[in-house]
Amino acid sequence: MTTDTGPDPSNLIDLFCRKSKAVKSRTSASNPRRKQEISIAAQEALGRKVAALLGKQVRHVWKEVGSASRFRKGNKARDDQTKALAALEQGEVGALWCYRLDRWDRRGAGAILRIIEPEDGIPRRLLFGWDEDTGRPVLDSTNKRDRGELIRRAEEAREETERLSERVRDTKSHQRDNGEWINHSGPYGLKVVLVTSVDDEGDEYDERKLAIDDAEAGDPKGLTKGEAARLVFTLPLSATLSYAGVANAMNEKGIPSPSGGLWIAVTVRDMIHNPAYAGWQTTGRQDGKQRRMVFYNSEGNRVSVMHGPALVTDDEQQAAKIAVKGAEGVGLPKDGSPHDTRAKHRLSGLVRCPGCTSSSSKSGNSYRCWRSTVKGGCPAPLYVLAKSLDDYVAHRWAAKVAGSEPDDPFLTTVAERWAALTQPQATEDEKYAKLALRDAETNLQRLLTDRQNGVYDGPAEQFFEPARREALSRLTAAQDAANAAKSEVGAVEIGWLVDSADIEDVWLRASDAMKRDIMHACIDEIWVTKGQRGRPFNGDERVTIIWAGEGVEAQE
Repeated sequence: MTTDTGPDPSNLIDLFCRKSKAVKSRTSASNPRRKQEISIAAQEALGRKVAALLGKQVRHVWKEVGSASRFRKGNKARDDQTKALAALEQGEVGALWCYRLDRWDRRGAGAILRIIEPEDGIPRRLLFGWDEDTGRPVLDSTNKRDRGELIRRAEEAREETERLSERVRDTKSHQRDNGEWINHSGPYGLKVVLVTSVDDEGDEYDERKLAIDDAEAGDPKGLTKGEAARLVFTLPLSATLSYAGVANAMNEKGIPSPSGGLWIAVTVRDMIHNPAYAGWQTTGRQDGKQRRMVFYNSEGNRVSVMHGPALVTDDEQQAAKIAVKGAEGVGLPKDGSPHDTRAKHRLSGLVRCPGCTSSSSKSGNSYRCWRSTVKGGCPAPLYVLAKSLDDYVAHRWAAKVAGSEPDDPFLTTVAERWAALTQPQATEDEKYAKLALRDAETNLQRLLTDRQNGVYDGPAEQFFEPARREALSRLTAAQDAANAAKSEVGAVEIGWLVDSADIEDVWLRASDAMKRDIMHACIDEIWVTKGQRGRPFNGDERVTIIWAGEGVEAQE
């Protein structure tokens, strides 16, 4: 950014220079028709020439390189344009020059009208281009003849942006549904390949699919990138390694990372959790999670994106996810030292402090309110010996299970949670299949309601039957998908919860990790009131348990 200051804003002019990243500015012998675009430096030179001819002093040169889309989430490509417009509207400068109107704000006529008719009545000048023949800007907001043209072309720019954005969204949505890879390149170990397909009209077209990458990984043993990527999934099982352990092992083997440098734990984690390696379409990092999610179509099904076999199977990917944590929540780095990868304590995340409603974690040999260490943080901080609370909750859990009937909401909820814990992918598939079925039922009901309300009366009658057939077809497909997903999950075995004779044996044989899983499947929250100094722990007086699928348990 170039800065020159002047005392009178009316004598100052800003320049706005912009170029799209997507457009190449040079032609070549092999591609002489490639679109040419004037460089930012050339735009700035022309803008300074215009400023000199108008007798204005350049204050700022705003420069941007990037997408112009108004619909891009988190888009920062037009920050300078917004600042340039704000400076003009606020009277910091008397004029703003831009090389071309289609480089300008794409919010339509509103952005132009705020300049042409300012609320404070102080004239502003918005200029575009320069006409050497007439010796004046191509468009000038102070020229009455140009005002209508500025408004019209600003609206055209906005409409074109909306049309383009809509086309891009529709195209990507179709490609994703069709199992095409829409990103520029595939994840490490996979490559984008073009597969020729034939549409309903018999015309051939290319689909972008993923295939295992057979390019060299660059390691001493001559592995391919596909083989190197597969190691990321097999090392956690074969060598009981954590994310960091896998990264260290890959570095020891001399395998360059996806970026060409050293492997780090985050790269390993992202790969192990990326559904594309098991052959499934992804939706990008969404739902507030920092990893790629499985894409589900309108019927609630996952969509394959592979040409040929996937790098790993669903079972292999799930096994790798579990292995990096270890059977007891411990993965082993390369030196064999313990490495915790998940919560260790049985009731972590469940214990709550009534004094401030905060969670209470285990510290030393007790559970305590974390705000108790903050001055004035909690009026009645929780403190209870971990063994006392663990034993009491286990006793209450056994009594709760023994007294529950098979059709109790408590056991129904526990079964659902246990299924999600032991069959995560199948449970996720069933969840989205149910959502798709609900949407299909809603769509058909809306169609029938519209028919009843006369929406399809008269000439519109011809459109009802095709719409009804399409809605029924979608509903049938969604029902089939939901049934298939339900059968895949199957009946969850929680007989050990129903049969009271097995409870004690199950609990005694369970590992610490399994005991924690059992507690989290059966309990929503555990509220423990503050005790009195010198008095022994009395769980019946101090502990309130909120069981899964129920409200606060009535104390006996």
